[in-house]
Amino acid sequence: MASLTPLIDVVFLLLIFFMLTTSFMQTQSLSVVTPAPSADELPTDARVVEIWLMGDGTLRLDGKPVERTALTASLREAIGERKDMTVTILAEKGSRTQALVAAVEAARQSGAKAVGTARVEKIKP
Repeated sequence: MASLTPLIDVVFLLLIFFMLTTSFMQTQSLSVVTPAPSADELPTDARVVEIWLMGDGTLRLDGKPVERTALTASLREAIGERKDMTVTILAEKGSRTQALVAAVEAARQSGAKAVGTARVEKIKP
């Protein structure tokens, strides 16, 4: 009867070899607020500033129309000196990804503590 010791040694050596040569992928993540079924079901909070990305390409800051070039300045004004403000970006179905990226960048530049996004079917102004 043959001994299984050499076979087990080879298996363990192969296991160690594969464990040492494996590389792990490093990923970056963006925190995203899970989407709500409609804008009516989203909670309202005094520490939250909302940016609405409409399907036709227009932007609204807490319901008021705002130009994309003036978004950062309007956010700074809305946030003021408060350090606990959160910016929530509501993206209507059909809105552009570039508008979302611009809104996130404007929120970061304006000094928001946190930025969250949500996708909604239709925003009722």
